[in-house]
Amino acid sequence: MDNGQMKKVAIKAGIFGAVSLVVMFQRAATKHILITDAAGTHIDRASTADSYNILIDRNVGNGQSGKLIIPLSKTVSSDDIVLEERYIDHELRIYIDSREEGFYLDNAVVTDIDILKSAVCIAENDSGSVCLDFVLDGLYASSSSLTESSTIEVEFAKPNETYDGVVVVDPCANDIYGTDGAIDIAYELKEISAKDEENNLKIFFTDLSGKNVTEERKSEFVKEAQADLVVALNAMKKDDLNEVKVAAYYNSKYFLRRLNNAEFADMLERSTAEKLGAVAEGVYEAKEDDLLLHTAVIPAARLYVEYGAADDEKKAAEGIYNAILKAYEAVNK
Repeated sequence: MDNGQMKKVAIKAGIFGAVSLVVMFQRAATKHILITDAAGTHIDRASTADSYNILIDRNVGNGQSGKLIIPLSKTVSSDDIVLEERYIDHELRIYIDSREEGFYLDNAVVTDIDILKSAVCIAENDSGSVCLDFVLDGLYASSSSLTESSTIEVEFAKPNETYDGVVVVDPCANDIYGTDGAIDIAYELKEISAKDEENNLKIFFTDLSGKNVTEERKSEFVKEAQADLVVALNAMKKDDLNEVKVAAYYNSKYFLRRLNNAEFADMLERSTAEKLGAVAEGVYEAKEDDLLLHTAVIPAARLYVEYGAADDEKKAAEGIYNAILKAYEAVNK
């Protein structure tokens, strides 16, 4: 992905939602812009000539312990930085339009954290734009800030140490129900949840690109995230649609005390249909090969939305988020 393509990705993803990160220092701010794998390029590290291991300096200064401190050239501003969190791959990518070729050959990242499996700098073009690719040893939530010292500071923590509750949302397409994924709705959902300052809930998405994530990996990810709820999303956008339709599916094998799967599926269907002014088609038992739902031992449901207008995506996301809040309250009575 060259520099021009990267900017197009950032602009497109920014339409779905640019999220302000935590302000940690005076005037310290950065843009956290959602981008997708689909718009990027898969990079084979073994065969990419323009990539190299990032220098790591373990000599941290006062107040820097436990952080990943990334130096920036003086020409870089917040507008030149794009963050991509690939949670299911335990990966954090930072795209920097630095305009200073070879900057990270001579300037080390400072950190004493021991969770990095690899740190690679990938040249995006010949003018200094790079992707810093950090692979972690597990699933971590991160917060980032741009400091006045021309550095990015990133802190990592286990989700259960940071959030009151965790929800895994899978918007990826699969062949079980013969429908598409719901990436556009997921982007809207991510923006809505990021703006919620009252509820300390974290939504982890299995993927936001529509790539092929196996059902087995999704199930592992739910356990890894120690999730409280699981929502699988399927959708079909039809330009000639006369009425919006919503249906939900649940695993009937597990009966959970505080909130069973059928109740959760009903919450999702009713809340989403209400926001969309849609026809509620019903709540059904999941198909036998719906591995994600059948392996979840927490409230889990699959929502299907058939819609026509672009603004239906935001409405659907609002309904889904309201149902998630209601379900989380029920689980934690």
